[in-house]
Amino acid sequence: MRRLLGLRTAAAIALAALLLVPVPRAGAYYISPAQVDLDQILAPPPAPDSPQGRADLAAVLAAQTHRTPAETASVKADVQLSVFRFADVMGPGFTAERLPFAAEFFARTAADDEAAIEPAKRHFNRMRPFAVDFAVKPVVAAMTYGAYPSGHATFAYAAAILLAIMVPEKAAAIFARADRFAENRVIGGVHYPTDVEAGKIAGSVIDNVMLHDARFMADFARASAEVRRALGLGPLPH
Repeated sequence: MRRLLGLRTAAAIALAALLLVPVPRAGAYYISPAQVDLDQILAPPPAPDSPQGRADLAAVLAAQTHRTPAETASVKADVQLSVFRFADVMGPGFTAERLPFAAEFFARTAADDEAAIEPAKRHFNRMRPFAVDFAVKPVVAAMTYGAYPSGHATFAYAAAILLAIMVPEKAAAIFARADRFAENRVIGGVHYPTDVEAGKIAGSVIDNVMLHDARFMADFARASAEVRRALGLGPLPH
């Protein structure tokens, strides 16, 4: 029978989580976390004993019940935070070997994404589904702290927005792939649906700040041109 952890156990886990929170890096490449301030922008996650909190947990358990071997394989593959996980919708030319500058560019943006969400993860300090209910059986490793917002969902949507601007011809497929990337975190038992929604917002906010930075835009234009050449596409229409 499922049961929530007792208050003493939950408190112990929360304390351990605080000790395991990584120290944010001193600098960032394009933007700083202070420019985003997600702990002020995002609504707090639902309390575990609230109707929305219970619905969140029920969604995770339902996804687990219906999880297929193919979905489990997809969840495990999408643990990797790499823009090249979008290759299945971008096309065969979308490889690190053919895109040396874009590969470095997206690695920088992913690092900035991570730095931007860490303060919010520490601020909200939401426990993972498997730390709240022992019936949740994750298929990938995750820390107990920092479920909200989802870092993988943040990465997926931040990358998707940039890719869709670079290659608007594939925008629908790109965003569908971002949805699958993010939903895999729920299917895998390491995030709630509201973590994913917060990640979508976080990725959008982060990109909005980046897209107003002159240095970022210079690199974005160079990466965009490289991606379009590799995919056999002409210059973007103005």
